[in-house]
Amino acid sequence: MSFAAAFLAVASRHGQRISLERDGEVLGSGLAILRPIFDRKGQFLPTDLGLERREQVLCMAEAALPFDPAPGRTLVRCEEGTYRVVNVRRVTAGLELVYWRAILEGEVEDL
Repeated sequence: MSFAAAFLAVASRHGQRISLERDGEVLGSGLAILRPIFDRKGQFLPTDLGLERREQVLCMAEAALPFDPAPGRTLVRCEEGTYRVVNVRRVTAGLELVYWRAILEGEVEDL
């Protein structure tokens, strides 16, 4: 069993289905494990009405998803909502891509 297959087995049990969009175009869907990040500084941003929490999430997504670290507006959609991709990295074992590791930020909808 490869490392990517082992990760996919864990994601199928503990993860959820997400869809990946870039500049308004759906690129694909797959499994990912999403976990909130609570221990980072700068989670609260000043606004005119006080402090606003900036929701950040760690995303570990299957290798088959077409994540791209190039600039552009990339969104992850799941049951909880929509997230903007802040940064993304490849996690590899040797030459094999095991999964994508991304930091996501909650998307604020305009009212």
